[in-house]
Amino acid sequence: MTSPESDQTLAFRAQHLDAGASAPQIARLVERVCHEISLALVPIVGQRGVAALFARSVQLSAKSHPWLGALSASMGTGMSSGKSADGTPSEFKPSALSALIAAQPRSEAAVGACHLLQTFCELLAKLVGRALTERLLRTPWLTFLSGTAAQDNTQ
Repeated sequence: MTSPESDQTLAFRAQHLDAGASAPQIARLVERVCHEISLALVPIVGQRGVAALFARSVQLSAKSHPWLGALSASMGTGMSSGKSADGTPSEFKPSALSALIAAQPRSEAAVGACHLLQTFCELLAKLVGRALTERLLRTPWLTFLSGTAAQDNTQ
């Protein structure tokens, strides 16, 4: 998922989201995708593993999108129900990310969300390899590219 093709796909997706979806719609889509990612990965790496991957992705993405820093700073309360003894979040809660995305201007919500998901995929690919990452995240990735939650006009 770190190929030039996926980067182009994310750039296209960010432009498409920016052109047609509100920040709350983008937030709902990202929340759904994050939930699907968790469903796919928790059986393999556990809740703490998924939480750690998302925490690191948020931390790295906040360098380009400072508004994500608020989420990074509140990892113990906003993204997880607590921290383990070693300080890592014990659980990832997509709703905290969704709330933060929904509060951004539409264009920044789209670009920041895409950057965060791309960073997550890159981190996972470094750990387990690109082929396995693509297999594990096939369903969430298709949800993201289809934008079904972004098309939904219900609040």
